[in-house]
Amino acid sequence: MASPSQRRRPCVQHQSAWPDLPPELLERIVAVLVPLDRVAVRLVCASWRACVRAASPPDLPFEAPRLLLRRPGAAGGLALFSLHHRKVLPFALPASVSTRRCCGHTGGWLAMALDADRSLVLCNLVSGRSVAVPPPPVFPVSKVILSGPPTSPGWVAAALGRAGTIALLQPAVSGAWTTVGVEEGAQHGGFRDMAFWRGRLCALGYDGAVLAFRGDLRARAAAVSVLREAEEQPVGGAWLGGCWRVYLVESGGELLLVRKLYMVWVNSGAVDAQVEVLALLSAGERRWGAMEETPGRAVFVGSVASAVVGVGLDPPAGLRESCVYLARREVEMLAPHAICEYSLPDQEMRGVPIAGGHCADVEPVWITPVV
Repeated sequence: MASPSQRRRPCVQHQSAWPDLPPELLERIVAVLVPLDRVAVRLVCASWRACVRAASPPDLPFEAPRLLLRRPGAAGGLALFSLHHRKVLPFALPASVSTRRCCGHTGGWLAMALDADRSLVLCNLVSGRSVAVPPPPVFPVSKVILSGPPTSPGWVAAALGRAGTIALLQPAVSGAWTTVGVEEGAQHGGFRDMAFWRGRLCALGYDGAVLAFRGDLRARAAAVSVLREAEEQPVGGAWLGGCWRVYLVESGGELLLVRKLYMVWVNSGAVDAQVEVLALLSAGERRWGAMEETPGRAVFVGSVASAVVGVGLDPPAGLRESCVYLARREVEMLAPHAICEYSLPDQEMRGVPIAGGHCADVEPVWITPVV
């Protein structure tokens, strides 16, 4: 009979050989992966990240900033337009959300709505993970913003309806949405944009007023403070007609107000444009100041998503500091299917054509994911 020591077999640890793959072999594997999988590989370790950069094209669809579009046609899929290459890059989302309308983007998470059944899904661009949320009471939804990723504790979602009403959802407190600022919104013609800023939900009224809500969803109450009084829309000179757009943007603790006006002059019929960027200098004094430039930064604004992106000392082609980039589905008296780039120091605007085309019935969305 064998002794216990004779029956005991040596313990053999089986370790994965993936970390020891030769770089040239890993590069060949990465070369055949779709962009979504290449981004996942980048997150494994530093050596794999270096291999992905060496084997991948210099313009991954997930590098900021990009413009999310829908291809023309009834079965048109989603695509990303690259400012760097001036072309549309193919992009795929899970089939369950690819046919939905994008109504928001925060840190890599897309808010995708389906108006037919009033449903709303949050989808992560990198991982493909989806999180379903209850249908907001403000359908159809024009914009959704998040205070943080839906995987973080205590996150809050805000939904802005096309009628100008805002609803809040905090899953850690309640599974139901809470409508806020109904009376305040009615006094200002409804709300046209919103942003989370320093723990408060800031809402922009159609009359130019900016209100800040610090809500207690457990008590279903919200303290309201006025950050900016109502203001008449400024005009200058003899102009035939114009189109005003105003946006709220949060940038590293700053609250920015971007105003854009397209004008057609009576005498010449020429099209002109003015863009202003105002920063909240003092919330207590309700004092705002115009920004003549944004050194090292570029501002991207849209009705669905807005963001401020760092440019750096060596910006990629197609991206300039102290510029405001705008994109909407309508022509706005300029070239159709174009991105408008407005230089604050030069006060000049140029159009960047969106080569490849997109559906004019679907709002384009600026994508600046965190990878």
